[in-house]
Amino acid sequence: MARHLILLAVSATFGVTAHSFLNVRLLIIIFIFLCFLYFSVGLSVKALSYHLVIMGILLGAASFSDHRNKTAYHGTESRFIITFTDQPNIDGNSLKGFVRGEKGERLVLRYKITTELEQEKLSRFLRIGLSCPARGTLQIPDKNRNENSFDYQRYLFRQGIHWIFKADSISFEECKKAENSIPVSIRNLRLKGITYIMERFPEESSGFVTALIFGDQTYIDEGDLTNYQRLGLVHLLAISGLHVSFLTGMLFYFGIRVGITRERMMVAILIFLPVYMLLSGASPSVVRSCLMAMLFFLLLLFKKRLSAGAAIGLTYMALLFFQPNMIYDIGFQLSFAVTFSIIMSSSIFLQYPKKTTQLFIISSICQLAALPILLFHFFEVSFLGVFLNVLYVPLYSIILLPLSLISLLIHLLLPPLGQPLISLLNFTFVLCNKAADAASDLPLASIPFGKPPFIMMVLLVISLLGLYLTWDISFEKSKIWCGIMIVLLFFQYNLQRFSPFGEVQIIDVGQGDSNLIILPFNRGNYLIDTGGQITFPIDTWAKKRKKFNTADDIIIPLLKSKGIHQLDKLILTHPDADHMGSAKELIENFNVGEIIIGGWSEEQYRDMDFVSVARDKKMKMTVLRRGDNWFAGGAPFAVLGPYKKEENKNDSSIVLFTELGGLSWLLTGDMGEEGERELLSTFPQLQADILKVGHHGSKTSSSAAFLEQIQAKAALISVGKDNRYGHPHGDVIANLEKSGIKVFRTDEDGSIIYKYYKSSGTFRKILP
Repeated sequence: MARHLILLAVSATFGVTAHSFLNVRLLIIIFIFLCFLYFSVGLSVKALSYHLVIMGILLGAASFSDHRNKTAYHGTESRFIITFTDQPNIDGNSLKGFVRGEKGERLVLRYKITTELEQEKLSRFLRIGLSCPARGTLQIPDKNRNENSFDYQRYLFRQGIHWIFKADSISFEECKKAENSIPVSIRNLRLKGITYIMERFPEESSGFVTALIFGDQTYIDEGDLTNYQRLGLVHLLAISGLHVSFLTGMLFYFGIRVGITRERMMVAILIFLPVYMLLSGASPSVVRSCLMAMLFFLLLLFKKRLSAGAAIGLTYMALLFFQPNMIYDIGFQLSFAVTFSIIMSSSIFLQYPKKTTQLFIISSICQLAALPILLFHFFEVSFLGVFLNVLYVPLYSIILLPLSLISLLIHLLLPPLGQPLISLLNFTFVLCNKAADAASDLPLASIPFGKPPFIMMVLLVISLLGLYLTWDISFEKSKIWCGIMIVLLFFQYNLQRFSPFGEVQIIDVGQGDSNLIILPFNRGNYLIDTGGQITFPIDTWAKKRKKFNTADDIIIPLLKSKGIHQLDKLILTHPDADHMGSAKELIENFNVGEIIIGGWSEEQYRDMDFVSVARDKKMKMTVLRRGDNWFAGGAPFAVLGPYKKEENKNDSSIVLFTELGGLSWLLTGDMGEEGERELLSTFPQLQADILKVGHHGSKTSSSAAFLEQIQAKAALISVGKDNRYGHPHGDVIANLEKSGIKVFRTDEDGSIIYKYYKSSGTFRKILP
């Protein structure tokens, strides 16, 4: 029965995905799956009809869910009554969270806090269920603006959210408390618990304790969280079956010990689990674990038994039926994939009597099950994580999770007695985090493979299933499947080396510059500028926990998604923050072969943070001037500037001329009109098919005379959406259009990509 329910769960997956991705490829996969069921599994035609029915039911559920997912707003409204439905998030001078409008529709709230006093007042005042009058505007959420980046608009849409409410004012003095329903009371209890921990536990451990007890990772230090993610340990911080099993087991044991009957304890646990689901944030992993536990105890109450495989199959199909869009949640995918794999391979690790061996095999199985999902979403995996999980899983399950709960409970009842336990807990967390930080710098800590193409994803999943199904049956066959998987991963890792395609990409980094050049067959990966934000002094209270950084949040994920393991050259055109402000973070977290700066600018770079980091890592630094050049991957690169020391940093920009994909390219940094005139006087025959417009389309560059001489076919403008400088200037756009030049601009088009093969290629933009 368990086997059939798990196979039906696969059919349910096909039913849901068919609603959004019905195409020839999916139909072929479904046909192959049905043939597998008929010929290999031996299902009858009648049994196959059940699978088709399940596909139809889930397709209908997904269609119905999508039909209901409509907005009641027009986008022109300015007055609202908002109700806080989730935990408000106060981060520096920003109030964020999910609210419900008076029409019953969920909105994302964005509100700027003006004073420290207001911040303190809101921290004490805001509660779930509070309804307040507010004024502001509705904005459509942003789509992904760069290749392979997170699509925030689609993410919100799948949760039934269509608008971001940017509040200009919220009348907090006119707020009204809603009637205290049980769910609202539980959520507010969770909010009080998190606040209690954050105020009384040390900073180093408070974020981890809130994650383990209440499922909220918001307050974990950014560096620590990144280390856990890189090492494949972040699942330990998400409430899952481990936590639910520990809590239900502990409750059941204590209940029996104090004389409560088994039947009554089962009923108590059935009441407790939905409450705990809300207390811990109701993430997909929590919902799965609690529903499976509830199903187990409910059947046990009626003296019925159900295998773990059948339980997870039923839970999976039930969740998809009621919430089809949950299938696109990463936590949902990882939770079920890992749990499925453990259940399917339980006979494998149970063959080994030693607990350490069992842990290692379970860790390997979980890592393999998560592999396709991690590659698809995060483009990298940690092989070191297999070994670290053997150490960290017992540490968290036996020591840190129980000690976190006990410390909180004792501190609530007897604060003086609880303080030593909190100190011990904090010391343990500090040691664990230091070990994770050291491990994250090791070679196998995180290996980028790039985002696998569709066929690679299919082959990886097939090889994984083949490995699981043959491991405990035929060792020889399992070795074959293991070999196939290694070959696939080797090919995926070296995919760029085998690719005959080159690429030029203007990355959308907001108001800044960053351009990526990928030469065919991995003969050169060049990044020209890193983008970066111009920072202004800000009060301590207004600083956010996580600062946006162009390198960490845009460039490095993009490079990893492309399967790039090293930048051969990092070219910094000039020392402006919006061109090199993220250089430090980039070279700290990514391999860079050579850093290039412009001549006569060395003094301006000397005291910058990234220079000391580059020295520590013994990176090569090169100064280029007019006349320098190199040849790589069949393409020439000529440096046309700078040619002398300039008072204006913009006119000292590195100017590059190259020929890629049958087109000539002129990349001008922030060069202004004076630099353009000098360039034309020195190179009177200079022409280029593609012009990367200088200084983000500022009025100080791209003069009519320069455009007339260059004779470009297309112009690329790197500029931030709704930037404060008014770039690109209307006169520049008019000059470009008057010259018959096709204009691409990142504020309207997102990232702009030219992919080429030999001497021909095509442009495409990320935003439609």
